[in-house]
Amino acid sequence: MSSLPFLSIVNVSKRFGDIVALEDVTLDINEGEIIGLLGENGSGKSTLAKIIYGVYVPDKGHVTLYKDGIPQHVFFTSPRDAIKHGIVMISQRPQLVEEISAVDNITLFLGVSPHIARKIVESTLNRFNIELNLEKTVNTLSYTEKQFVELVKALSYKPKLLIVDEATTYLPKDVRVRFYEVLKMFTSLGGSVLFVTHKIPEALVVCDRIAVLRKGKLVGLFSKGEGVSIDVVRKAMFSEISRRVQPSKAVEGFYGKSSEILRFEDLVVLDDYGRKAVDGASLSVSKGLIVAVIGIAGNGQRELCEGLAGLRKAVGGKIILDNEDITFLGAAERISKGLHYIPEDPFRDGVVLDLTIAENLRLFHKGRISGEIIAKVLEDLKVYPLNPELKVYKLSGGNVQKISIARLRLSKPKCTVVYNPTRMLDETSSNLVKSMLRDLASNNVGVLLVSEDIDEVLDVADEIAVISRGKIVKSFIATEPSIREEIEKAMTLYA
Repeated sequence: MSSLPFLSIVNVSKRFGDIVALEDVTLDINEGEIIGLLGENGSGKSTLAKIIYGVYVPDKGHVTLYKDGIPQHVFFTSPRDAIKHGIVMISQRPQLVEEISAVDNITLFLGVSPHIARKIVESTLNRFNIELNLEKTVNTLSYTEKQFVELVKALSYKPKLLIVDEATTYLPKDVRVRFYEVLKMFTSLGGSVLFVTHKIPEALVVCDRIAVLRKGKLVGLFSKGEGVSIDVVRKAMFSEISRRVQPSKAVEGFYGKSSEILRFEDLVVLDDYGRKAVDGASLSVSKGLIVAVIGIAGNGQRELCEGLAGLRKAVGGKIILDNEDITFLGAAERISKGLHYIPEDPFRDGVVLDLTIAENLRLFHKGRISGEIIAKVLEDLKVYPLNPELKVYKLSGGNVQKISIARLRLSKPKCTVVYNPTRMLDETSSNLVKSMLRDLASNNVGVLLVSEDIDEVLDVADEIAVISRGKIVKSFIATEPSIREEIEKAMTLYA
């Protein structure tokens, strides 16, 4: 790894009205390194990345590029300016034209003829050992494939700096590992990576150095191999360390006393292409318990959740809520009967981005809701900034997810289905959400947690079911010995 900087951020500050997003941040990004940018939700990570990429202009400070060791102050007013200087961003949400092929998307980005673009893309695929069918129309690709299209698109430009802004958040573990390998190959060739994440273990695996932001300030800078650990980085990230949430472990004594609130039998739900994503799945959820469904990504989890919520039609089987068949009811009717859903992607399904925080919370709540209650919910969830009149689109991704999850504090469901609720959240926020799920269960609500994070499931679940190829293939009680090994075995055995 070179010790020469490619780029320096010098005394950068940025405000949005009364909100201080960044304050006097100075940081070097060296040639040939992956530097992690960590911080809890709302710490300023994405704001700093967007300043480097020309999306935002700093109120104070500047960006310096080095060419042959000679510093040059630069002033980016758009991503186009940054791209011209060899800086390309890959974000959490793919920026692709859905109606054309992947290779045509890359051609548009490169701004060259289709013939030349195909040669460049082929060279990129070979250089980084990536296998991907780029002839497919983007709207036929999975999220994972789209992210790799973004990666190939960025690498085909032959950038000097890649900004990876939470781009691995939704990728399955094995795909994330492959993504990391490509980034390391890129830096071995002299490129630099700014890797934005809120996940400490991920940063420790992939990054050479780690910079930590807290409330807009740079509070820590750590190098791999110099005593850096999860605890050291965690202490820098959070002003307070929250305890991990543990399941009640009272589940064994609970059986026989609980009553079923949700049941689905032989459920069949189709995916976007008319294939059986949920294929005869059966499971029940009792009041006062958290039942988790876990599996490798792409085994019908999203379709199961949307089928239960009424966002997709069940083409087989039935869904019973509190002894009533709701199989053919719409989503609004299911909500009115006490079945609530917290989606994985808050941007698409969870909030109305152009409404304020307060307006979104009032949508979730039946009847009037006072400003005091709204303020208390935001404070409890540690939403930052604490401004109910702020438009939701101005929030960080993690804080948008918190607004989506806030409905759990404002409603009294009989049963709630939650899908990957902590995937976008930092550790402290994740533990807050887990505590909310446990509180719901303690108030006799049935909770169905659908997740791909085995640690999350083991933290809070009373019962755990493994889903594979759209079927529930194995069930466990959370107190069983060697449960992690048994779950992992079931997840891979039936895949």
